[in-house]
Amino acid sequence: MTRLHPLLLLSCLLPAVALASFPIDVELNVEGVSLSATSDDVSNVATVTLTNDGDTTAECEATFVSGPERPFPRRTILDAGESTVLTQPFERAITRVRVTINCKAK
Repeated sequence: MTRLHPLLLLSCLLPAVALASFPIDVELNVEGVSLSATSDDVSNVATVTLTNDGDTTAECEATFVSGPERPFPRRTILDAGESTVLTQPFERAITRVRVTINCKAK
């Protein structure tokens, strides 16, 4: 029975290692609007939360790049004071994601 506990502990830790997080680099380019962005990851999904802190409606495009996979653009329109979450799942194991966000006043 005492040998069972270490094996049980090891088997519980393996999923946590398999779902290790990865860095997300965010580049925010804005023209005439005030925006903030935060990033996070869940399993193999990158997320970016955009918040329009200004008084103007913003039209945004976020491009998610992860190595050899093709870039994934996501488009959204944010009214003043509004927030939204943009997500991108990936097929392969991820080591780093670069997200370029371009926003302009609408």
